[in-house]
Amino acid sequence: MTATDVPTNLATFIEQINSIFHQYWGGHYEVVKTFFGQPRPPEQLLRWLDLQLYKEIHVVPVKAQQLIDMYNKLDDEVERGEYEAEAYELADEVQHYRLLADVMEMITGKRRPALEFKATPEQVELEAVRRRYSRGSPLVRSISGFGPGGGTAFGAAGSMIEGGPAERQLAAAFKVIYRQELEHYNKNRFTFDRRALEANPGEYPESLEYARELARSHFLMRNASFSQPLPPQRVAEIEAGQVTPYVPPRLY
Repeated sequence: MTATDVPTNLATFIEQINSIFHQYWGGHYEVVKTFFGQPRPPEQLLRWLDLQLYKEIHVVPVKAQQLIDMYNKLDDEVERGEYEAEAYELADEVQHYRLLADVMEMITGKRRPALEFKATPEQVELEAVRRRYSRGSPLVRSISGFGPGGGTAFGAAGSMIEGGPAERQLAAAFKVIYRQELEHYNKNRFTFDRRALEANPGEYPESLEYARELARSHFLMRNASFSQPLPPQRVAEIEAGQVTPYVPPRLY
């Protein structure tokens, strides 16, 4: 990005942030739709479930500690509504884990300990992107809150799965995930909008840089988790903007 590309007004900045995420969320939607649009080896579905279960459960200790830390500041530095929202988000992650673990157990006939699920290289890279910007300004950090938007696109496409008992149970799980990720996205979006109003335009370049890295890394992780249903040529096209954007419904 050159100096002339950096927006100096709030409306243009928000438009660019939206454009970045909507583009890559369109990619999330296409990944899931393509994967479930034709028969796949069971091993590919199980490989995706393995990562998704890690993603749902490994955040629980971190979020639980955040709730404890927030408790000590409740109705002082932390608003009670914010505390309640964080508690619901923790419960939602546990529910997502339970729903998807039930599907895996149905398919395999086996129950696996939660700590067996591990991150893939793409997930490790996504987590590294988040860490690189974790000490930024409040506006920069609020970019992380756009993550559930990808989950909304992913859940919307997954809700339309058809097939046998496992597919029907998975579609039901996706419906729950979609509704809850949409709530999380809108809550986080409210925070971002407030931070953007309060921010200095000097914070825009780093925020846009983070948005591009986060959105791209999240999309690449999604495609890899489903065993690359989109070939490299199609991935390059999406990165170039040749995709139908996915825009989550706004709840406010």
